[in-house]
Amino acid sequence: MRASRPRIPAPPNSDGDGDGRAGGVMLKAIWFAPPVVHRVAGRDGLLDRADVSVDGVLTTSSDEQFDGLVEGRHDFAVTAMDNVIMWNRRPGGGALRIFAQIEASTNIVLIARPPFTDMASLAGRKLLVDSPTNGFVVPLRAMLADAGVPFDACEIVESGGVKERLDRLLAGEGDATLLGPPFSDIARAAGMIQLAEADQAFPGYPGQGVVASTRLDRRKRDELSRWLGAIEAARQAARANVADVARLLESQGVPAAAAAALARAVGPNLVPDRRGVDMIIDQRVRLGLPGSDCGYDDLVDLSLLAAAPDHPDMTASPKGTLE
Repeated sequence: MRASRPRIPAPPNSDGDGDGRAGGVMLKAIWFAPPVVHRVAGRDGLLDRADVSVDGVLTTSSDEQFDGLVEGRHDFAVTAMDNVIMWNRRPGGGALRIFAQIEASTNIVLIARPPFTDMASLAGRKLLVDSPTNGFVVPLRAMLADAGVPFDACEIVESGGVKERLDRLLAGEGDATLLGPPFSDIARAAGMIQLAEADQAFPGYPGQGVVASTRLDRRKRDELSRWLGAIEAARQAARANVADVARLLESQGVPAAAAAALARAVGPNLVPDRRGVDMIIDQRVRLGLPGSDCGYDDLVDLSLLAAAPDHPDMTASPKGTLE
């Protein structure tokens, strides 16, 4: 029987809504949801102060993100950092890099429908994934391997992004999938069962990063660097007042528990964590997956962070409040 589906909150300006100035070069972003720090930067006028404008669109899959980047329809994506490994092995790839880390942790959990109550029960079952080769499917493969469940023996169904996978899980079209907040909260409220948590299974596994091509023209690179400056200011303020960030997210329709988790995932800086990137690669080594031969410097480009303006208006207030 089809499960009833609670309404998924749609935060204001979830499509970016042209945040920032009206004129000049506009950055085109593609993400599964607007990053927390981008929401903070928009609310607090940091994008305007940085003289930067972003038109963000919601994606339905990482494949759509890849296509948008290589075809030049989007300037950057916010996505799982592992994606870059396999994206650069596709036709048209090769120049994609991680320019910043936007989340400290993933907050993703493995959710199953009844009657699947433990990892072993998923053997041979239908798993809903964004991509079978890259992204957060790699820690899923690792969690299954640790439980003695062969990933390749399951029925793998490419089902798109997190919202799309939630819809299909609740419709009974799959047995389990990875979800993050607020979609994991919605699934549990609908009677789905949480089997595992990626951050607990693999402490330090990194959250999403900012991915773009090294072939961006100079104007777009400058604009992206200014956006990162605004995001760094928002990150500092958010870290100083996590409760206020959670209230902001709740005001945009995010459930309280999910809002708190997302607020806590704001990281200590925007530099892609070397230990986290090494963990991504090490999981590929352990699982015998392609892409295990790359290193941190093959995936990460710190040039735009280094060029991000250190403007007085781009710092948090002395009290660390979001004003």
